[in-house]
Amino acid sequence: MLGWTANPFEELALDLIFESYGEDRCNRTASEYEYLISMLGTLKELHFRVNKRLQEYKVSGRPRWQAICRFRAGDLKPLYTPFPESISIQTIRNALINSGFREPKRRKRAA
Repeated sequence: MLGWTANPFEELALDLIFESYGEDRCNRTASEYEYLISMLGTLKELHFRVNKRLQEYKVSGRPRWQAICRFRAGDLKPLYTPFPESISIQTIRNALINSGFREPKRRKRAA
């Protein structure tokens, strides 16, 4: 999707999803991306995988990062958020849809 800017938590969720499968999502051919899409489970399973991986980082005492920078163009100073202990299912859904790994569901129109 053109013009989409990744939220840091969405990027983290995507990284953790593919890390849990032992894969990397970058620099792939079209057929390899299709393979990655085919191996993804349900949103509930992906939510479980992401939060399990975050808990593993927490238990190890070595999080991937100490904090996540949420700086955007136009901000006067960066805003740092502590490394998350969990990521919502909605964030995972948005990350998959906006990165092209999942099709959005059609919404019913009001009659």
